[in-house]
Amino acid sequence: MTKRSYNRTTATDGRTWTLGLLGLGLLLALMIGAPTATQAQGSSAAEIMQQAKDRWQGEDFASSVRLTTAEPGGGETVLDVDFKAKLIEESRETGAFRYKVLARVTAPEDVAGWAVLIWEQEFPTPDDIWLYLPALDSTKKISLENFRNPLFGSEFVFEDVIGREPGLDTHELLREDTLTVGGEERPVWVIRSTPNDPDLAGFAYRITYVDQETLLEVRMELYNDADELIKRYQAEEVVELQGIPTWVRATAENLETGRVTTFEFLDPVYNTGVPDEIFDPENLGQP
Repeated sequence: MTKRSYNRTTATDGRTWTLGLLGLGLLLALMIGAPTATQAQGSSAAEIMQQAKDRWQGEDFASSVRLTTAEPGGGETVLDVDFKAKLIEESRETGAFRYKVLARVTAPEDVAGWAVLIWEQEFPTPDDIWLYLPALDSTKKISLENFRNPLFGSEFVFEDVIGREPGLDTHELLREDTLTVGGEERPVWVIRSTPNDPDLAGFAYRITYVDQETLLEVRMELYNDADELIKRYQAEEVVELQGIPTWVRATAENLETGRVTTFEFLDPVYNTGVPDEIFDPENLGQP
């Protein structure tokens, strides 16, 4: 696995700025770290998915994020986001590590300041999500009923932001296989997950490829009732960062709309002492 250092690049200029906060679910679902692989060996599909969800992601994490979306008719939109996460201390005792996550748009100028704040909770308690819109100087908490609604008018929904809880689905281990990630063949478990309540899901089932050595979810495929692939997430680059296997670049392809989003951590770093007060919903209006 590649070891790598990062320098932040500047924002792209001269684009048409129409994109909302896109694809942040992968920042949680695919992003960081894992328990040791020996924990998952011999586990059931449900246990593997739960261990991937509960993985250690450091004391805190910070990075700039670049989201680039190619439209099916041509053209490209770019969104820059400041991303920070911090361990919720209470979860340290249980070993089911949960985090506070803040994602704030920094460019383009006309949407700068948009923010999403997430406090992860241990299932079955729903995660807490707040949205901040600077034009209204308003912070709004999102209810569970709205988790499947579009995020800022995009093709992504609020559940994409937080990642799906394994307890919402029934899991089946289909096979062991290999998958190319960043030019490297990786051993994976291939797991089918079927929603326990189809009315609350945006798919009939999903297929997840879980790296057997890192427990990172390196590919996810969503299918509809007709067994048609409707969305695909693919990790394109995984590196070892400060001793933690970390996803740093991925693509998200919507097979129904034809849009493809590439997103990348530009300058990721762990354990820098991210202050806890920035994760207060009362402070979302502060830059």
